[in-house]
Amino acid sequence: MRVALICPYSIGPVRGNITTVRRITAHLPEAGVLADMLPLDRLTLAEQQALLDRQRPLLLHAFHAFHSGPVAQELARCLGIPYLITITGSDLFDPLLRDAPATRRAMAGAASITCFDPLMARRLVEFFPDVAGRIAVIPQGVQPLPVSEPLCRAADEFVAFLPAALRPVKGVVAALDALAPLAEEFPSLRLVLAGGALDPEYARIVGERAACLAWVRLLGDIPWQRMGALFTAADLVLNCSHFEGGMANSLLEAMSMARPVLARDVSGNRSLIRHGRTGWLYGSDDEMRTLVRELLADPAVGNRMGELGRSYVLKRCSPFREARRYARVYGRVLGGAPPLRE
Repeated sequence: MRVALICPYSIGPVRGNITTVRRITAHLPEAGVLADMLPLDRLTLAEQQALLDRQRPLLLHAFHAFHSGPVAQELARCLGIPYLITITGSDLFDPLLRDAPATRRAMAGAASITCFDPLMARRLVEFFPDVAGRIAVIPQGVQPLPVSEPLCRAADEFVAFLPAALRPVKGVVAALDALAPLAEEFPSLRLVLAGGALDPEYARIVGERAACLAWVRLLGDIPWQRMGALFTAADLVLNCSHFEGGMANSLLEAMSMARPVLARDVSGNRSLIRHGRTGWLYGSDDEMRTLVRELLADPAVGNRMGELGRSYVLKRCSPFREARRYARVYGRVLGGAPPLRE
């Protein structure tokens, strides 16, 4: 079986979608699937068609209903093969993307729709009732990141790490506002931000704010190969997104490396974090500050939670199992496998 995975972005600032597509592409051969990646930002439509004519996949797998779904629909029509769509977040939670006519048409024509967690599947059916019988829930997989060169940091610092591309949905400005009172109370607090500028105006605002705050360090876009060292150096990893498509890669990677996580209480984060058991969720700035204050007072609490989170994701978020689940969906679409029951 040969498939082509369609990813909207492969160059520029690191995004969760490309991390997911690269991981799945790498592990699908272990599940008996030959996988090719088709990056839309590097190829024209004619080049995409020519590449697929050479590869001859049996089906197309689009990541993001708005950015990749319509292209997958057109390419699948030209090749006479089926396609499926994985919902990744903004294609469900951003009304402008979700309700676009091209998104609606792509969803209607897809042989199957996958998403990362049951909460997201239920939300999906609310907006697209006709897809109910075509949904497969496949949790994200993860492996600990390599740490080639550990970072040096002061022993008396408490480092909160926020890996997030700079765009409004990631809530970076809100994090600065929420933590500012704690930075005055605890001089040891540091906030490290890592992420490329996806929204130039928002990135400008974040940059101006960070430049005025001695306790904030803005790193910009960081290559995947260096992220492991940043996670290892952190006492706490944050996710402040206003919505998540389920099981954010940054949280999965942090937990796989035994780093405690604190995330905004939204459905995507609830699909991964069990409050007080695998990490923490917060619903307000006061709740966020209370939890960070507790960790500042007793870092051992964070270390214990980090180990619990690591055990949780390594047991439940295997990339090998993830690849096998996708292979089952592919087989079902092509008529060669029983329905997925996981």
